[in-house]
Amino acid sequence: MSELCQFLFEEGKKSTSMPVVISSRIRLARNLMGYRFPRHATHMELSRVAEACKSTLLNCELLSEPKIFAIDGLGATERCALVEAHLCSIELSKSEFGASLLVTNDKSTAIMLNEEDHLRMQVFRQDLEFKSMWFAISEIDDHISRSVKIAYDDNYGFLTSCPTNVGTGMRGSVMLHLPGLVITGQINAVIGAVQKLGFVARGLFGEGTSASGCIFQISNQYTLGLSEIDIMARLNQVIVSVIANENLARKWLLKNRSLLVYDNVGRSFGLLSGSYTMESEEAIRHLSNMRLAVDYGFLPQAWRPDIDSLIVNVQPSHVQLASNKQLSTEERDIERAEMIRKFFEKMPSLKF
Repeated sequence: MSELCQFLFEEGKKSTSMPVVISSRIRLARNLMGYRFPRHATHMELSRVAEACKSTLLNCELLSEPKIFAIDGLGATERCALVEAHLCSIELSKSEFGASLLVTNDKSTAIMLNEEDHLRMQVFRQDLEFKSMWFAISEIDDHISRSVKIAYDDNYGFLTSCPTNVGTGMRGSVMLHLPGLVITGQINAVIGAVQKLGFVARGLFGEGTSASGCIFQISNQYTLGLSEIDIMARLNQVIVSVIANENLARKWLLKNRSLLVYDNVGRSFGLLSGSYTMESEEAIRHLSNMRLAVDYGFLPQAWRPDIDSLIVNVQPSHVQLASNKQLSTEERDIERAEMIRKFFEKMPSLKF
Protein backbone atom coordinates (compact mmCIF):
# COMPACT_ATOMS: atom_id res chain seq x y z
CA MET A 1 0.00 0.00 0.00
CA SER A 2 1.42 3.42 -0.98
CA GLU A 3 2.25 6.18 1.51
CA LEU A 4 -0.65 8.27 0.20
CA CYS A 5 -3.07 5.36 0.52
CA GLN A 6 -2.00 4.74 4.12
CA PHE A 7 -2.38 8.45 4.84
CA LEU A 8 -5.89 8.67 3.37
CA PHE A 9 -7.23 5.65 5.27
CA GLU A 10 -5.39 6.33 8.52
CA GLU A 11 -7.69 6.42 11.53
CA GLY A 12 -7.63 9.91 12.97
CA LYS A 13 -9.41 11.99 15.54
CA LYS A 14 -13.18 11.55 15.30
CA SER A 15 -14.75 14.55 13.60
CA THR A 16 -17.46 16.63 15.24
CA SER A 17 -19.67 17.31 12.24
CA MET A 18 -22.93 19.20 12.69
CA PRO A 19 -26.47 18.83 11.36
CA VAL A 20 -26.65 20.50 7.91
CA VAL A 21 -22.99 21.65 8.07
CA ILE A 22 -20.51 19.03 6.85
CA SER A 23 -17.36 21.15 6.79
CA SER A 24 -16.00 24.68 6.42
CA ARG A 25 -12.89 25.96 4.68
CA ILE A 26 -10.86 29.14 4.35
CA ARG A 27 -8.47 29.35 1.41
CA LEU A 28 -5.84 31.99 0.68
CA ALA A 29 -4.26 32.43 -2.76
CA ARG A 30 -0.73 33.82 -2.89
CA ASN A 31 1.99 34.24 -5.53
CA LEU A 32 5.71 34.81 -5.21
CA MET A 33 7.00 38.13 -6.47
CA GLY A 34 9.23 37.92 -9.55
CA TYR A 35 7.73 34.74 -10.99
CA ARG A 36 5.05 34.27 -13.62
CA PHE A 37 1.80 32.64 -12.58
CA PRO A 38 1.87 28.81 -12.91
CA ARG A 39 -0.14 28.66 -16.15
CA HIS A 40 2.47 30.81 -17.91
CA ALA A 41 5.62 29.78 -16.00
CA THR A 42 8.47 27.70 -17.38
CA HIS A 43 9.43 24.39 -15.79
CA MET A 44 12.46 26.11 -14.28
CA GLU A 45 10.28 28.79 -12.67
CA LEU A 46 7.85 26.21 -11.29
CA SER A 47 10.74 24.24 -9.82
CA ARG A 48 12.21 27.32 -8.13
CA VAL A 49 8.84 28.33 -6.71
CA ALA A 50 8.21 24.81 -5.41
CA GLU A 51 11.66 24.62 -3.82
CA ALA A 52 11.28 28.00 -2.08
CA CYS A 53 7.79 27.17 -0.81
CA LYS A 54 8.63 23.67 0.40
CA SER A 55 11.67 24.93 2.31
CA THR A 56 9.53 27.56 4.03
CA LEU A 57 6.60 25.26 4.81
CA LEU A 58 8.65 22.34 6.15
CA ASN A 59 10.24 24.73 8.65
CA CYS A 60 6.87 26.02 9.83
CA GLU A 61 6.12 24.82 13.37
CA LEU A 62 2.44 25.69 12.84
CA LEU A 63 2.05 22.70 10.50
CA SER A 64 1.58 19.38 12.32
CA GLU A 65 3.77 16.63 10.83
CA PRO A 66 3.38 17.81 7.23
CA LYS A 67 3.58 15.39 4.33
CA ILE A 68 4.32 16.53 0.77
CA PHE A 69 3.08 14.61 -2.25
CA ALA A 70 4.42 15.48 -5.72
CA ILE A 71 1.42 15.34 -8.04
CA ASP A 72 3.39 14.11 -11.06
CA GLY A 73 4.60 11.18 -8.93
CA LEU A 74 1.07 9.96 -8.25
CA GLY A 75 -1.08 7.68 -10.37
CA ALA A 76 -4.45 8.76 -11.75
CA THR A 77 -6.36 6.91 -9.01
CA GLU A 78 -4.31 8.52 -6.24
CA ARG A 79 -4.84 11.97 -7.72
CA CYS A 80 -8.60 11.44 -7.93
CA ALA A 81 -8.66 10.17 -4.34
CA LEU A 82 -7.16 13.47 -3.16
CA VAL A 83 -9.98 15.31 -4.92
CA GLU A 84 -12.56 12.96 -3.41
CA ALA A 85 -11.11 13.69 0.04
CA HIS A 86 -11.43 17.45 -0.67
CA LEU A 87 -7.72 17.96 -0.03
CA CYS A 88 -6.88 19.26 -3.50
CA SER A 89 -8.64 20.76 -6.50
CA ILE A 90 -9.47 19.03 -9.75
CA GLU A 91 -7.07 21.43 -11.49
CA LEU A 92 -4.13 20.48 -9.24
CA SER A 93 -4.86 16.78 -9.76
CA LYS A 94 -4.37 17.27 -13.52
CA SER A 95 -1.00 19.05 -13.19
CA GLU A 96 1.94 17.44 -14.95
CA PHE A 97 4.96 19.31 -13.60
CA GLY A 98 6.03 21.22 -10.48
CA ALA A 99 2.77 20.77 -8.56
CA SER A 100 2.69 19.39 -5.02
CA LEU A 101 0.30 19.04 -2.11
CA LEU A 102 1.29 19.51 1.52
CA VAL A 103 -1.11 18.05 4.08
CA THR A 104 -0.80 18.07 7.86
CA ASN A 105 -1.08 14.81 9.77
CA ASP A 106 -4.56 15.66 11.09
CA LYS A 107 -5.74 16.76 7.60
CA SER A 108 -6.87 20.12 9.00
CA THR A 109 -4.53 22.04 6.67
CA ALA A 110 -3.68 21.43 3.01
CA ILE A 111 -1.48 23.65 0.86
CA MET A 112 -1.44 23.37 -2.92
CA LEU A 113 1.76 24.39 -4.70
CA ASN A 114 1.72 25.56 -8.31
CA GLU A 115 -1.98 25.11 -8.89
CA GLU A 116 -3.63 28.19 -10.48
CA ASP A 117 -1.51 30.26 -8.07
CA HIS A 118 1.88 29.47 -6.57
CA LEU A 119 0.35 28.90 -3.15
CA ARG A 120 -3.19 28.02 -2.15
CA MET A 121 -3.44 27.52 1.59
CA GLN A 122 -6.51 25.77 2.99
CA VAL A 123 -7.70 25.27 6.57
CA PHE A 124 -10.67 22.98 7.32
CA ARG A 125 -13.11 22.58 10.20
CA GLN A 126 -16.32 20.58 10.83
CA ASP A 127 -18.16 23.62 12.19
CA LEU A 128 -18.66 27.33 11.52
CA GLU A 129 -15.73 28.59 13.60
CA PHE A 130 -14.46 31.08 11.02
CA LYS A 131 -12.52 33.00 13.66
CA SER A 132 -10.36 30.01 14.62
CA MET A 133 -9.85 29.10 10.95
CA TRP A 134 -8.82 32.65 10.12
CA PHE A 135 -6.40 32.76 13.06
CA ALA A 136 -4.79 29.48 11.96
CA ILE A 137 -4.41 30.35 8.27
CA SER A 138 -3.31 33.92 9.01
CA GLU A 139 -0.42 32.65 11.12
CA ILE A 140 0.71 30.36 8.30
CA ASP A 141 0.40 33.24 5.83
CA ASP A 142 2.53 35.47 8.10
CA HIS A 143 5.19 32.76 8.39
CA ILE A 144 5.41 32.44 4.60
CA SER A 145 5.52 36.22 4.10
CA ARG A 146 8.52 36.46 6.42
CA SER A 147 10.45 33.99 4.26
CA VAL A 148 9.50 34.86 0.67
CA LYS A 149 8.28 38.01 -1.08
CA ILE A 150 4.60 37.84 -1.94
CA ALA A 151 3.15 39.60 -5.00
CA TYR A 152 1.17 42.55 -3.63
CA ASP A 153 -0.09 45.86 -5.00
CA ASP A 154 -0.88 48.83 -2.76
CA ASN A 155 -4.04 49.61 -4.74
CA TYR A 156 -5.38 46.13 -5.52
CA GLY A 157 -4.02 43.95 -2.73
CA PHE A 158 -2.71 40.41 -3.30
CA LEU A 159 -2.19 39.61 -6.99
CA THR A 160 -3.64 36.35 -8.27
CA SER A 161 -4.01 34.44 -11.52
CA CYS A 162 -7.81 34.83 -11.57
CA PRO A 163 -9.09 38.43 -11.32
CA THR A 164 -11.94 37.37 -9.01
CA ASN A 165 -9.37 36.43 -6.33
CA VAL A 166 -7.45 39.74 -6.44
CA GLY A 167 -7.61 41.69 -3.17
CA THR A 168 -7.61 39.49 -0.11
CA GLY A 169 -7.11 36.33 -2.17
CA MET A 170 -9.51 34.71 0.26
CA ARG A 171 -12.29 32.22 -0.33
CA GLY A 172 -14.47 31.06 2.49
CA SER A 173 -16.71 28.09 1.78
CA VAL A 174 -19.08 25.82 3.66
CA MET A 175 -20.26 22.38 2.57
CA LEU A 176 -23.92 21.93 3.42
CA HIS A 177 -26.30 18.97 3.39
CA LEU A 178 -29.63 20.32 2.11
CA PRO A 179 -32.07 17.45 1.49
CA GLY A 180 -35.00 19.40 2.99
CA LEU A 181 -34.69 22.18 0.43
CA VAL A 182 -34.13 19.69 -2.41
CA ILE A 183 -37.13 17.48 -1.55
CA THR A 184 -39.47 20.44 -1.06
CA GLY A 185 -38.34 22.01 -4.34
CA GLN A 186 -37.00 25.20 -2.76
CA ILE A 187 -33.32 24.70 -3.53
CA ASN A 188 -33.24 26.73 -6.77
CA ALA A 189 -34.87 29.74 -5.11
CA VAL A 190 -32.39 29.59 -2.23
CA ILE A 191 -29.41 29.28 -4.59
CA GLY A 192 -30.74 32.25 -6.59
CA ALA A 193 -30.98 34.36 -3.43
CA VAL A 194 -27.45 33.36 -2.41
CA GLN A 195 -26.08 34.39 -5.81
CA LYS A 196 -27.76 37.81 -5.63
CA LEU A 197 -25.84 38.42 -2.40
CA GLY A 198 -22.49 37.83 -4.15
CA PHE A 199 -22.01 34.19 -3.25
CA VAL A 200 -21.95 31.08 -5.39
CA ALA A 201 -23.34 27.57 -4.79
CA ARG A 202 -21.55 24.62 -6.36
CA GLY A 203 -21.67 20.84 -6.21
CA LEU A 204 -19.82 18.29 -4.12
CA PHE A 205 -16.41 18.91 -5.72
CA GLY A 206 -16.70 22.61 -6.45
CA GLU A 207 -16.96 24.45 -9.75
CA GLY A 208 -18.66 22.55 -12.56
CA THR A 209 -19.76 19.59 -10.45
CA SER A 210 -23.19 18.32 -9.42
CA ALA A 211 -24.74 18.33 -5.95
CA SER A 212 -24.48 14.60 -5.24
CA GLY A 213 -26.38 13.52 -2.16
CA CYS A 214 -27.96 16.99 -1.77
CA ILE A 215 -24.50 18.34 -0.83
CA PHE A 216 -23.70 21.93 -1.87
CA GLN A 217 -20.71 24.23 -1.37
CA ILE A 218 -21.42 27.92 -0.81
CA SER A 219 -18.55 30.41 -1.07
CA ASN A 220 -17.86 34.09 -1.61
CA GLN A 221 -17.55 35.13 -5.24
CA TYR A 222 -15.53 38.36 -4.89
CA THR A 223 -12.55 39.39 -2.77
CA LEU A 224 -11.69 42.89 -4.01
CA GLY A 225 -12.84 45.82 -1.88
CA LEU A 226 -13.72 43.67 1.12
CA SER A 227 -11.66 42.80 4.17
CA GLU A 228 -11.25 39.23 5.35
CA ILE A 229 -13.46 40.02 8.34
CA ASP A 230 -16.17 41.38 6.02
CA ILE A 231 -16.08 38.25 3.86
CA MET A 232 -16.33 35.92 6.86
CA ALA A 233 -19.15 37.94 8.44
CA ARG A 234 -21.18 38.01 5.21
CA LEU A 235 -20.58 34.31 4.55
CA ASN A 236 -21.61 33.41 8.08
CA GLN A 237 -24.81 35.47 7.69
CA VAL A 238 -25.68 33.71 4.43
CA ILE A 239 -24.93 30.25 5.84
CA VAL A 240 -27.01 30.85 8.97
CA SER A 241 -29.92 31.91 6.75
CA VAL A 242 -29.60 28.81 4.52
CA ILE A 243 -29.43 26.55 7.59
CA ALA A 244 -32.59 28.18 8.97
CA ASN A 245 -34.42 27.56 5.68
CA GLU A 246 -33.21 23.96 5.58
CA ASN A 247 -34.39 23.35 9.14
CA LEU A 248 -37.81 24.83 8.33
CA ALA A 249 -38.08 22.57 5.27
CA ARG A 250 -37.17 19.51 7.35
CA LYS A 251 -39.78 20.38 9.99
CA TRP A 252 -42.42 20.86 7.27
CA LEU A 253 -41.56 17.50 5.73
CA LEU A 254 -41.79 15.63 9.02
CA LYS A 255 -45.10 17.29 9.86
CA ASN A 256 -46.78 17.16 6.44
CA ARG A 257 -44.97 14.41 4.49
CA SER A 258 -43.81 12.07 7.24
CA LEU A 259 -44.58 8.91 5.24
CA LEU A 260 -42.34 10.18 2.42
CA VAL A 261 -39.52 10.82 4.92
CA TYR A 262 -39.92 7.39 6.56
CA ASP A 263 -40.10 5.67 3.17
CA ASN A 264 -37.00 7.40 1.78
CA VAL A 265 -34.96 6.70 4.89
CA GLY A 266 -36.24 3.14 5.29
CA ARG A 267 -35.61 2.20 1.65
CA SER A 268 -32.09 3.64 1.80
CA PHE A 269 -31.33 1.77 5.02
CA GLY A 270 -32.53 -1.49 3.47
CA LEU A 271 -30.59 -1.04 0.22
CA LEU A 272 -27.38 0.00 1.97
CA SER A 273 -27.48 -2.90 4.41
CA GLY A 274 -28.51 -5.56 1.89
CA SER A 275 -27.20 -4.70 -1.59
CA TYR A 276 -24.45 -6.72 -3.30
CA THR A 277 -23.62 -4.16 -5.98
CA MET A 278 -23.94 -0.38 -5.86
CA GLU A 279 -22.69 2.55 -7.93
CA SER A 280 -21.06 5.50 -6.18
CA GLU A 281 -23.78 8.03 -7.02
CA GLU A 282 -26.44 5.70 -5.68
CA ALA A 283 -24.42 5.05 -2.52
CA ILE A 284 -23.96 8.76 -1.84
CA ARG A 285 -27.67 9.40 -2.41
CA HIS A 286 -28.68 6.72 0.10
CA LEU A 287 -26.01 7.79 2.62
CA SER A 288 -27.43 11.30 2.35
CA ASN A 289 -30.69 9.85 3.68
CA MET A 290 -28.78 8.21 6.54
CA ARG A 291 -27.29 11.55 7.49
CA LEU A 292 -30.78 13.00 7.46
CA ALA A 293 -31.93 10.07 9.64
CA VAL A 294 -29.27 10.99 12.22
CA ASP A 295 -30.34 14.64 12.16
CA TYR A 296 -33.99 13.62 12.67
CA GLY A 297 -33.03 11.36 15.58
CA PHE A 298 -33.90 8.10 13.79
CA LEU A 299 -30.27 7.02 14.35
CA PRO A 300 -27.87 8.03 17.19
CA GLN A 301 -26.03 11.34 16.73
CA ALA A 302 -22.70 9.57 17.26
CA TRP A 303 -23.02 7.95 13.82
CA ARG A 304 -22.92 11.21 11.83
CA PRO A 305 -19.08 11.44 11.56
CA ASP A 306 -18.87 7.81 10.45
CA ILE A 307 -21.49 8.38 7.77
CA ASP A 308 -19.58 11.48 6.60
CA SER A 309 -16.40 9.39 6.32
CA LEU A 310 -18.24 6.67 4.42
CA ILE A 311 -19.55 9.22 1.90
CA VAL A 312 -15.88 9.84 1.01
CA ASN A 313 -14.75 6.20 1.17
CA VAL A 314 -17.44 4.88 -1.22
CA GLN A 315 -16.23 7.11 -4.03
CA PRO A 316 -14.52 5.36 -6.98
CA SER A 317 -10.84 6.07 -6.31
CA HIS A 318 -11.13 5.38 -2.58
CA VAL A 319 -12.74 2.00 -3.30
CA GLN A 320 -9.99 1.28 -5.82
CA LEU A 321 -7.20 2.17 -3.40
CA ALA A 322 -8.77 0.28 -0.50
CA SER A 323 -8.87 -2.92 -2.58
CA ASN A 324 -5.13 -2.59 -3.35
CA LYS A 325 -5.72 -4.08 -6.80
CA GLN A 326 -7.00 -3.03 -10.20
CA LEU A 327 -10.79 -3.27 -10.42
CA SER A 328 -13.24 -2.96 -13.26
CA THR A 329 -16.26 -0.70 -12.77
CA GLU A 330 -18.44 -3.74 -12.02
CA GLU A 331 -15.92 -5.14 -9.50
CA ARG A 332 -15.70 -1.73 -7.85
CA ASP A 333 -19.49 -1.65 -7.41
CA ILE A 334 -19.33 -5.06 -5.74
CA GLU A 335 -16.48 -3.98 -3.42
CA ARG A 336 -18.37 -0.82 -2.52
CA ALA A 337 -21.52 -2.74 -1.61
CA GLU A 338 -19.53 -5.16 0.53
CA MET A 339 -17.84 -2.28 2.37
CA ILE A 340 -21.22 -0.68 3.06
CA ARG A 341 -22.79 -3.94 4.23
CA LYS A 342 -19.97 -4.45 6.75
CA PHE A 343 -20.48 -0.90 8.00
CA PHE A 344 -24.22 -1.48 8.44
CA GLU A 345 -23.67 -4.70 10.38
CA LYS A 346 -22.71 -2.44 13.30
CA MET A 347 -25.40 0.16 12.64
CA PRO A 348 -28.35 0.19 15.10
CA SER A 349 -31.90 -0.15 13.77
CA LEU A 350 -33.90 2.87 12.70
CA LYS A 351 -36.24 4.31 15.34
CA PHE A 352 -39.06 6.36 13.83
